[in-house]
Amino acid sequence: MALTLLHQRGDHPLEVTADVPAPLRWWEREVFGSGAISVKGLALLTRELATLIKADLPLDESLRIVSLQPLIPGKIRRTSKALLEAVRGGESLSGALAARGAEFPEYYWRLVQAGEASGTLGEVLEDVSVFLERSSDVRSQVGSAMLYPAVLMLAAVAALTIIMTVLLPTVVPLFKDAGASPPATLLFLVNAQEALQRNWPVVLLAIGGGIVAGALALQNPGLRLVLDRWVLKLPIAGGLVSARETARFARTLATLIRNGVSMLDAVRISGSVLQNRAFVVAVAAAGEGLKEGDMLSTPLLQSGLFSELALRLITVGEQTGQLDAMLMRVATVFEAALQRQLARLMSLLTPLLTLLIGGLVGGLILSVMNAILSVNDLAFQ
Repeated sequence: MALTLLHQRGDHPLEVTADVPAPLRWWEREVFGSGAISVKGLALLTRELATLIKADLPLDESLRIVSLQPLIPGKIRRTSKALLEAVRGGESLSGALAARGAEFPEYYWRLVQAGEASGTLGEVLEDVSVFLERSSDVRSQVGSAMLYPAVLMLAAVAALTIIMTVLLPTVVPLFKDAGASPPATLLFLVNAQEALQRNWPVVLLAIGGGIVAGALALQNPGLRLVLDRWVLKLPIAGGLVSARETARFARTLATLIRNGVSMLDAVRISGSVLQNRAFVVAVAAAGEGLKEGDMLSTPLLQSGLFSELALRLITVGEQTGQLDAMLMRVATVFEAALQRQLARLMSLLTPLLTLLIGGLVGGLILSVMNAILSVNDLAFQ
């Protein structure tokens, strides 16, 4: 629209950029604000709207129904009500979504905008809901895979806390009464406990300062890029991150292209949904290459981050004019690979953590029991 207006005035702009609201800072997002709607919540909202609009209900009535459903989370209902007010005020749905800032990602309202322009809003929302539900399923699978190790770590912390706060204060006085010094392991634990009791404010400040310093350091693009490239070189984690980012890029780009978003905008938006900075830089370079007339696969190959299989499928899609279908195939393949790698990792990590935590806790308990037995030996001497 901006280009059209400028051309009508007889102007010939070389470049037009969108005035996108600045993203929330990490403390505003995590501490003081709700930030973007979760993928699961966005999938629920999109599915409801798609069902109602495809049933030939007007947009404002669809939003009103969503805002009144008691089974939908309160945040989604409040957002639907705000969107309803904007639409009734003459705003388009995509414009109302874009005005919400960080609450809705750019790819979302871009797709809605394409659906409005083509008169297929219901079909586009249906496609987007499938995309979001698939993304939510992948995230849920990753979270479920990490649940058991997290429970093991919490159990280990609880066991160590009980040993440090209950058993040790009971056993150590026995040695003092017997006129002997505790064993080296027991003495180390006692000294560590006393040091923590004396200096706990300093320890808490050091931990909090380290967390804040780390969070601020990750806001530095150069440092974040170096760290993310290093993560990709790790034996197991690198493969998991690479598969996740490849699948996310391919599915997002395929959904955008399929629903009429221009190629340059689709590549740029797809890069914005990635988390690893190395992949973000590679996709940005691919966008610059497209401006110069290159194929998408050429700069992706030069980045060295995408696998040969992904590049082959993307190249075939470009050559046959079926890029969106091939990108969907890439997403499916790498999502399945990610699930297999996670399952294999958990099958190795779970028993390893069990043995490690069991050995640690069991060793401490054994040290305490040996100390008690040594006290009994002193009593009989």
